Amino acid sequence: MHSEQEHKIPVLHTILNAAVVLLLIVLSLIYCNYQQVFTVKRIIVHGHHELSEKQVTRTSGIKRGAKMFDLDLSEGIRRLIDEPYIHNASISRQFPDVIRIDIIERQPIVLIDLREQYALDAFATILPLPESYPLESMPVITGVDPDLAFEIGKATWHPDIRHAIHFVNYVRQFSEEVVSYCNHITWSEDKGWIIQKNREYPPVYLGKDNLEKNMDILHAFITKMQDDAIDMRRYKYISLRFNGQVIVRD
Repeated sequence: MHSEQEHKIPVLHTILNAAVVLLLIVLSLIYCNYQQVFTVKRIIVHGHHELSEKQVTRTSGIKRGAKMFDLDLSEGIRRLIDEPYIHNASISRQFPDVIRIDIIERQPIVLIDLREQYALDAFATILPLPESYPLESMPVITGVDPDLAFEIGKATWHPDIRHAIHFVNYVRQFSEEVVSYCNHITWSEDKGWIIQKNREYPPVYLGKDNLEKNMDILHAFITKMQDDAIDMRRYKYISLRFNGQVIVRD
């Protein structure tokens, strides 16, 4: 009997200690809440370029002064990813009062003329025209059906556009001298893809298929013209549509 009472005393002490610790935690949280310790005082944004820090913060829906524990981070991430220029995003709490937002932006690589002008990233995602990228240095795609259905911020599966994007991604490996010949990229139902540096230089007819192979041939041809000190502007047009042959017209 006596041993049973001795056994119960440590158990009661343990329970009382646990209750006291729990009470202290609760009181600490209440005090911190009262003192606004766990409220958002600072929002840090990383990974933005086209979007400003203010735009990212506003899009997330997170505001300074909000309760740290009341924030729905998954909803904030969803709101960010709905923004056309944001490819992926994460939000984390950094106690006691900081929220960190990390985003990965889509990067426009080419412009496209439809009913209006838009930008495209390397995955054929249609984007509004950027404000922080120099538009004059970006190639432009024209000649694609202007009435095609698309959604801003979503990749298009239009075969002509995806074909052009695949081609642009391939061309980017070349030197600037060759890349500049793709400043203007035009689709023609009759002739296929046509590229041109500017109005002073001849159009280059690449055809409808084997664009990468034809671009390799054009690269070799341009290099040969440079080695021979021949000005490309002497030609009226250059065609690579026929079995890899380079056909030029003075």
